[in-house]
Order: sequence, then structure tokens, then C-alpha cells
Amino acid sequence: MSDGFTLRKKAILIALNSDTPDKSPKGYVDEPLLPLIMLVNSHKDYVTTSSCSGRICTYLEGLNESSAIELKQQQRSEPQEDSNHNTDRRSKDKEEEEEEEEEEEEEEAQIAAGYAENTSLAAVEAAKRAKGGQWLYVSHESIVITPEQDSRDQHWIIDTLFGSEAHRVVLMEDAMGDRTADMAKAQLVYFKFEPMILHIEAATPTAAKTFLNHSLFSGYRNSGILPSAKRTMLAIRSTLKIDAPIAYIPSTASSAHAATTTLTSMNTIVEPEPKIHLIVSLSYLRLLIEMSNDKFRMNTAQMSRFEKRLTEHLKEESDKSAKKGDQGEWEDKDARRERKRREGLLKQQEAAKARARVPKQEEMLTEQPIPSSPQDKQIEQ
Repeated sequence: MSDGFTLRKKAILIALNSDTPDKSPKGYVDEPLLPLIMLVNSHKDYVTTSSCSGRICTYLEGLNESSAIELKQQQRSEPQEDSNHNTDRRSKDKEEEEEEEEEEEEEEAQIAAGYAENTSLAAVEAAKRAKGGQWLYVSHESIVITPEQDSRDQHWIIDTLFGSEAHRVVLMEDAMGDRTADMAKAQLVYFKFEPMILHIEAATPTAAKTFLNHSLFSGYRNSGILPSAKRTMLAIRSTLKIDAPIAYIPSTASSAHAATTTLTSMNTIVEPEPKIHLIVSLSYLRLLIEMSNDKFRMNTAQMSRFEKRLTEHLKEESDKSAKKGDQGEWEDKDARRERKRREGLLKQQEAAKARARVPKQEEMLTEQPIPSSPQDKQIEQ
């Protein structure tokens, strides 16, 4: 175990026990995960670095890279009211270079976030393209559907999933024209169900493999060891996931709105916000909600099984020195029980053989004549 791991674990545990909000949007650990996090952190070889107990959310992605470039060119081509904007071209170039450096740093951070969430190439590319996305709705619990909601129209779904942006939503039935036109460049809105995810740092690669095995046996088939040169990191994930596009903002509308927004401070021009066009029906959104509620129940049951397995195995593995096998290798619970059973049988057999040898030795002593000494021979003569 390295000193770096020990120090990082100590700092994380201090932060978890403090009242200061963490860096997550919620600011604190999800309550359903607390028992599992405490269990993992009680083991000397592991510490949790981030977690989520599961969530239903809608997400408006940011402008893709091509739209951002078009918008930047459009802004540069607009006439400026400041007559001195070309007086210092070197200063302008320097500002552009600084902006590009900031964009590169932001892109690197987004790529790292993509690896943390999903190590697939597609996820990394999606992280690279994202420019200022927006969470419209996030819930770490299932969505309760009341009888009152069932009895009236389903527009409550729009209010729930789109939150403060619900007034911008255009129903699929009310949309005009070809909805598929230009959607490749549009900002999409995604409905997501994301199951429990747990990021863990392990003290050694061997410890990471042991934890990974427990995770896979507990049903977290999408788990793995993350690539890192400095730390041994694990991502514990299941396949209980929904990720479906449900709406979009046309690229022309979003670019025009962004451009007028940048000019608002100078020209005081206020343009109406671009509409969010649904590409699915309300009944389909209702289906997604019900499917997510079912997956929430499956997610909770899976977490319970995982906690039970870790309780049985990790606590016993915390003192591995008492569990060495005949060749010095580490044993799991079943292997140790089998070894102890064999050792007990062997001891019983050896004890039985020892008891069987004792009567034979006594019998041999009674049958053999006692040899006479020279003194006895002289007395007989």
C-alpha cells in the first residue's frame, strides 16, 4: 500500500465526515448509498471517490463543435459599435489565443469526464463535442404518478421533465414540417435513466481485481478498471440504462439565439427563446418514465445484493494474514473452509493410527522373554 493512497483516503474520509458540501450538484452523498460507501471505506485497501445511487434525468446537450465555429464566425462578421476595435490587432490576437487555450483545457477536462463516466470511444467523443449543456430535470428517486395525474391530460410530463423550460416545448403533434431535417446538427434533449455508479480507488492492482470480481458476480457487468498512470481506479456499473433522444432545438434557431444573446448587452435586443421540439409523443414519454421506475426497483435490489456480498467477503478479507493457504496464496471463504476440512480429516487419521500402534507395542512386550543377567546364571549353577 503506497503512502499516496493512504493520504488520499484520509483526506476523502475527512471530507465525507464534514458538513461542507462536496463538488457534486447535490453537494452530498446519496442516502441510499451511505451503507455501501461506509462498508467499502472500512476496508484498508479501498476508498470511494465519487458515487451516484441512480437517477432519472433530461439533458439538453450543448452546441456541437461545428455550430460553435459557425457562431464564432458569425459574431466576428457582425459590425461592432466600438470604432477602436481594430486599433490593437496584436492585443486581439492574444485574446483569441487565450480563448483557444481555455477551450483546449476545457476539452481535456471534458474528455477526462467522459472516461470517468464511460470508457467507450463514443462517450469520449460526445464529451469533446459538448459545449455548455444543461440539466433540465434530475431525480434520484422514481417518479411518482398519482391517480390525479392519471385522470387528466398528460401535460404534467412536460412540466416534470423540462422544468423551467417547459414553456418552450412544442408537442410532436403541433410541430410543422419535416422534423428530421437538420437534426444531425441540432441540440438534442435526452431522457436518461442511469443506474448506480461507484468510483473506487484501490491500494493495489490485486485488490482492484478482487473487488472487480465481487462486482461482476453481483451483476455489475459493465464494471472495469479505469486506465490511470498514477492510481488504480475502479468504476462499478450495471447495464440498467436508458438513453433516448426525445426533443431537439433546430441548429439555426439555437445559433441565432446565441448570437443575439451576445449582442444583447450592446444593442439591448431581446429575442424570443428558441423552441424545443418533441420528436416523441407524450405516451412514449410516459412509457420511458414507467420503464425507469421499474429499473429503479431493479437497481435498488441489485445494490442490496452487492452490499450483502461485500459484507460477507470484504470484512473477512480485511485480515488476509490469517487466511493464507498451504502455498502462501490468498484464499476466499469457500477455499479456506475446504482446506480446514482436509486438515481436520488428516489429523483424525493420524490420531487413529497413533492409537492403533499403542496396543501392538504392549502385546509385543508381554510375549518376549526377559533375558537373564550373568549374575542369575551364577546363582543357578
